[in-house]
Amino acid sequence: MSWDEWEQLKKQAIERGEPGPDRTSGTVPPARPVDEAQEKRSPDDATETETETETETETETDTATETEAAVQRMDRIRNAVDGFRDTTVLVPLVPLDGGGRGFLTADFGGVRWIHAFTDELAAAAFDAAQGAVHSRRDFMAVRGWRLLDVVIPAMAGPCGVALDVGSDDDGVLLPPAAGIVPDAAAVDSGTYGSGGQPW
Repeated sequence: MSWDEWEQLKKQAIERGEPGPDRTSGTVPPARPVDEAQEKRSPDDATETETETETETETETDTATETEAAVQRMDRIRNAVDGFRDTTVLVPLVPLDGGGRGFLTADFGGVRWIHAFTDELAAAAFDAAQGAVHSRRDFMAVRGWRLLDVVIPAMAGPCGVALDVGSDDDGVLLPPAAGIVPDAAAVDSGTYGSGGQPW
């Protein structure tokens, strides 16, 4: 290959944005496939590409915002659980079929929920919502951590805490999930059934 031929090939490769021929061997590297649609793009197509890029940027921003919101929700949940663990709550006592008394519970969604209240007014609001007004209720004062770490693992099946249920928007459910109850009592750890969340 003569010098002029090499220079010509090199010039053509530069115009196409491809690597030029090897000067020693004179061989030309394989050409990059040409995207004919890209070569024929009009200025309108360029605007479309810019719009697509803007849309991708917006999508990335939305994803980041959603992730941030999820992190904030998890922080609120952790704070609520930590607050509950450090709080003394009132658990209504009810007569048991076999005699004696036990905690007021209800079965819902495959989970037994222990009803707990922050005060007697919250318990009265629950009774009113049930249409069952009690002139007097007996309660056991229990620390939140004891319900989560001691009582729930001792239950025969999945068990959570229903706090202030019936008190307008103040009710909170603490399900038998890892991070709330010990792993041995957590539904999502696979201890019970398929590990699905029944609530």
